[in-house]
Amino acid sequence: MKKLFFSGWKSLILSLAASAVLSFPVSAASIHGEITNVGSQTITGWAWNKEDTNDVQTVEVHILQAGNPEPVKYLKTEADDFSQELEDEIRDGWHKFSVSIDWSQLEGNDFKVRAYAVKGDKYYTLGETISYSKGSGSSASSAKSTAASSNASAQDTAPSSTQAQSTAAASDTSGLTSLGIFTTSGYCGCQQCSKGQGLTYSGAVPQPNHTISADLTLLPLGTRVQIGGVVYTVEDTGSGIKGNSIDIYYTDHNAAHAHGLQQQEVFLVQ
Repeated sequence: MKKLFFSGWKSLILSLAASAVLSFPVSAASIHGEITNVGSQTITGWAWNKEDTNDVQTVEVHILQAGNPEPVKYLKTEADDFSQELEDEIRDGWHKFSVSIDWSQLEGNDFKVRAYAVKGDKYYTLGETISYSKGSGSSASSAKSTAASSNASAQDTAPSSTQAQSTAAASDTSGLTSLGIFTTSGYCGCQQCSKGQGLTYSGAVPQPNHTISADLTLLPLGTRVQIGGVVYTVEDTGSGIKGNSIDIYYTDHNAAHAHGLQQQEVFLVQ
């Protein structure tokens, strides 16, 4: 009887442990991928969870125009196509995604293309932002262009002369002190993000391309930092902002949500 009792408890414990493992949320570090090509008709890339290769990634591709924070087009697909190149690189080729795009339906000539793996309400950035020119049919990406494209997509309106001067001055990091790599996210003044509060913790009205929320024990109110070529000021904080985390203010919830989680270098501006 005693043996059966402990055997039953052992089975229950093992069952609970298995459930905990299965329900444990995926981490940002386990999601990998990138856009591999932006063409005149198709955008391709790959996305996978290195901790669970059977986990098929849902991918959202966002098409943006410089100066517009909200994507002008959303494309959704699954990363479940085969790529021999991917097979050779990571020994698992069934994680390619591909979406069709008709550039003629979009106004303007120059675009930014971003891709995200979507898990519930979490967005995980896949590689760099790609610049695409409709006129030349060419695309390009680099560490520098990624930072620049992030700044462009973060602008809720055309930047004011003050913001333009700030951005231009911030494009050079020489002489600035690096604070290291931070996890950046986006938020706005809506009920979901900020419980509808119209003012920041400092009492100031939040502004795009200016206001950020930070851990005040690390970055006190009024601290000015550069992130991706834009100079921001710490004016807000939140219960979920701890350590090397920064929340960047947007006026639009979709733009804030699309920021996802990014790893960015932060510089102290004296």
